[in-house]
Amino acid sequence: MKVCPRCGTIREDASPLDIILSEAATTQTEQTPTEKTDTGVVPLSAIRQQRIPEETSEFSTPRDMVFLSPNETKRRFPLFTSAQITLMVIGAALIIMMAVIAFLLWRQQKKESAAQPPNQAMVLPSPAAGASPSASPSPSPSDDAAIIEAVKSSLLAYNPLGFSHYKYEVKDGVVTLTGEADHQPEKEGAENVIRLINGVRDVVNNLKVKPEQIAAPAKLNAAEAKFLDDALNRQSSDDERTGNEKPRASQPDPQKEAERVRRETMATRQREEEATVRKAAEEKLRREAEEYEKRQEEIRRAEAERRARAEKARIETGVLNSGTVAWSGTVDGVDEIIFSGSSSSVRHISGPPTREVKASFSAPIPRSPVVVRLLSSSGRGSIQIIQQPASSNGYTTIVRIDDTSKSGEKRYEFTLKWMVQ
Repeated sequence: MKVCPRCGTIREDASPLDIILSEAATTQTEQTPTEKTDTGVVPLSAIRQQRIPEETSEFSTPRDMVFLSPNETKRRFPLFTSAQITLMVIGAALIIMMAVIAFLLWRQQKKESAAQPPNQAMVLPSPAAGASPSASPSPSPSDDAAIIEAVKSSLLAYNPLGFSHYKYEVKDGVVTLTGEADHQPEKEGAENVIRLINGVRDVVNNLKVKPEQIAAPAKLNAAEAKFLDDALNRQSSDDERTGNEKPRASQPDPQKEAERVRRETMATRQREEEATVRKAAEEKLRREAEEYEKRQEEIRRAEAERRARAEKARIETGVLNSGTVAWSGTVDGVDEIIFSGSSSSVRHISGPPTREVKASFSAPIPRSPVVVRLLSSSGRGSIQIIQQPASSNGYTTIVRIDDTSKSGEKRYEFTLKWMVQ
């Protein structure tokens, strides 16, 4: 509350000092002019400041101008506050961090794309024999058309001279190749070229290898034979007109003879190459068969030796007269260790269960009269044999470990030795 200094009206936002000043002013106005009391309160009219007249000279200082000293170089009103500068620094750091992360991701993607082999997508595994048709989606007709074009271009690049002898069909990604091939390597090469095409699921190679013709290269074709007959007929007619019989008319043309010899030589060389390739393939198959038989023989020999060693060990174990049993575990209470044959078990009597149990047998304890004695032991409690193996107890040995005299668990180890009576 506030109090008006003239009328004394109390407002809601007047402070306590305003209220005191208002009461003093009201008391002064109520006194008569003739009464002069010394209350010690200064009238509000005396507190008024006199208004200083403004200078209107042309050399006077403007009202809203602020002068700075020559040494004052710092701005009174900074361009950015400290909070704004902090936010701008944080934003710049985030932008730099995002740029670094984007650069690292881009470089990793570039490395992966460079490391991927270019022909990875060209080789596709053929479907298994027992796989169902629904295991992989069947190619669409457009895919088959693309495969046909790829097969055509591949075969044309593989064998330009014999391309006309090939016929092929594509259905659901399976290429059926028919026609003729000069030899077996050509047939296999055509199949291998088609298998490398992307989208080919399988190749059915029905190419027929031409049978070897021994006398065919030495024969002339129909055009050559006709040309040779015409030449002989013309030569005969010329001789009849001139009346001169030339003995060399019956001789074959030297060019034809040279062509025939060249063809025979090429055919002979081709047959020799095919025979060499066939012989190398047969030799390779024979070596592989011999190596396979040798490996199988070694496997059978190793298996027989293993069985012989196992039988010998079994026989030697059966005639052993003594053996040892080692046992170890953590005990806190009373436990009984039961041995029978080549197995051991723990019968818990009191205290926490036994932990970290290990047992090893040099040989199984025979199911016959034997004597068992404690060979060595370690532990803070007592270890004693409470049952010897006999026919009445099924040839079972029992060792008792007592750790009740001490608190807390402890590691126990002992070794038993058995001997045939």
